[in-house]
Amino acid sequence: MYKAIVVDDEEMIRKGICSVIPWEKLKIDTVKMASSGIEALKIMEEEAFDIMITDICMTEMNGLSLVEKMNYLNPRLKIIVLTGYDNFEYAQKCCKMQVEDYLLKPVDEIELENAIGRLIEDLEHEKTLSHEQKINSRIQGVTEQLKLEQIMQNLLYERVKTSEFKKVLKEYSYDKEEMLQIALVCPIIDDNLAWKQHFELLNLSIKNICIELFDSKKQGITFEDKNRNIVIAIFIREELEEVTLRVQHLIEYLKNEYDINPKVILGSVVGGFNKINISYNDACVLLNNKSTYGKIITKEPREIRLTLFNERVQEFKKNMIDNIDDLEKVMSIYEAYSEAIEFYNLSTSLVKKTCFDIGGGIYFSYAMEKGDISDNKLNSLLISLKNCSRSDALRITRDFIIQILQTDIGESHEIIRKAKQYINDHLNEDISVYSIAEMLYLTPTYFSKLFKHSTGEGCNNYIIRKRIQKAKSLLETTSMKTGKIATLVGYKDTNYFSLAFKKQTGMSPTEFREKGGSYNEESNFDFNNKD
Repeated sequence: MYKAIVVDDEEMIRKGICSVIPWEKLKIDTVKMASSGIEALKIMEEEAFDIMITDICMTEMNGLSLVEKMNYLNPRLKIIVLTGYDNFEYAQKCCKMQVEDYLLKPVDEIELENAIGRLIEDLEHEKTLSHEQKINSRIQGVTEQLKLEQIMQNLLYERVKTSEFKKVLKEYSYDKEEMLQIALVCPIIDDNLAWKQHFELLNLSIKNICIELFDSKKQGITFEDKNRNIVIAIFIREELEEVTLRVQHLIEYLKNEYDINPKVILGSVVGGFNKINISYNDACVLLNNKSTYGKIITKEPREIRLTLFNERVQEFKKNMIDNIDDLEKVMSIYEAYSEAIEFYNLSTSLVKKTCFDIGGGIYFSYAMEKGDISDNKLNSLLISLKNCSRSDALRITRDFIIQILQTDIGESHEIIRKAKQYINDHLNEDISVYSIAEMLYLTPTYFSKLFKHSTGEGCNNYIIRKRIQKAKSLLETTSMKTGKIATLVGYKDTNYFSLAFKKQTGMSPTEFREKGGSYNEESNFDFNNKD
């Protein structure tokens, strides 16, 4: 269904149009009115419309000015212009502004209905083309990914042809001497009975996340070895964040979204694709280390790590102080600082020391800038940190910063509302935590934690749950094939869709349909009935 808005400063005309047109027949379920161009702009800044019907001659802002602004704000908007003047200059300007139709008043209702109908047909055609392009893009992307994975696997076991490898390097614009480091990603599910029964789905999900985090950003190549372990060849370049921090972002994401404790084993740094087997073999030697879950396993000396950490703390503090007027930015940086604490595995006393350093630095900067000096606040932070645990120190410092900078909790509620609305409106598209966070202008880690804290479930789980709900409805009410339903709910791989569906319902899509939509509630262990 589509949305339309009627803009005319004459109440009788705009109400007349809204009452005589058979909107539902034309597949339009929402029709709004505006008495001026300014009012219309306010409405369309808050809500997206597909069709606008506007008069040209209006007070405050004429129709042509409104059309010009909407061409910039919503280029996809289909526009019908109404006018009481048969003026060639008006018509010429409308053509230049990509107005779809130009009708003279008084408008014949049949003529207007037909004009709207033609626009709906155009919108339907555009939607079909867009959908086909997305499907073709997905198919091409999967084919290319499989080809690249095969080449990388062959490199591990030194069985790739030189000519074939050179062709791939040229095709993807990779440097043969690229500095890189192998990472083995191991999901630890010892205490997670739910994932033990669906390990294949978990492994595939993690692999897709790695592709999105590394491959799509040209920061690495994700593939599987012959034992079905997830392998990432991570590029090392001056302009990129250090490997350990990128890997830590991955670990935190997997913790938040899948409630697992992954470990990542890093091999040695090597120069050139033809040496990745060396880095891979080094990682395999460390693979049997059972002592460190939820961490990065590497041979990096602790002294070097502590030096790097101290440098990072000062960098975090400076960035927070530089953005002291932007609480959201400060909190995003603080989340990155908290992640670094987890990665470097510091003692409780050192964590509390750095917390006070950061909290005190922000307080001092705030006091100097705002003139709000209170010695009791800093003293309270010191007392609170004195006998607390490491996790409590991070929480206390975070709360202290929020209190100092006067947060507005309502902002986070609005973020979650917008995220849920976006997910529900785009279930059939390639949406992910990363793409939603980008749409909201937030870091993925910060958004992921905010979503889980506010709703009680990971954003990725929410997306899957909503997709499966829609799939169940289609299976119950239509005779569409499983592959078609998978596409409509955003799965480009039918097997992946079937695995996800079975994880929630306890049965395959075919079994679900054959049993008339009934399913085993006991198996719905990972997705609670939440909104």
